[in-house]
Amino acid sequence: MNGSGTLSHPSGAVYAGQFRENMYHGSGTYSFPDGTKYAGSFNNNRFEGEGEFADSEGRVWTGTFHRKAAPGLKLKLNM
Repeated sequence: MNGSGTLSHPSGAVYAGQFRENMYHGSGTYSFPDGTKYAGSFNNNRFEGEGEFADSEGRVWTGTFHRKAAPGLKLKLNM
């Protein structure tokens, strides 16, 4: 897969965004079956770079993601 598209997993997870050599790569959104969602940059199937993560409580966290870590993540307040 190369270019833009959507991939639905049997688990109910859905990725919509850019692909490169069959991997999530570039801008995209990954929606988990539990309703949580990540929107931002991907590199070789991993969260990598600037993005937003919406948790199951509806809170949105923004920051820089690097594999399984997101140091300095900040809660986005709607005022």
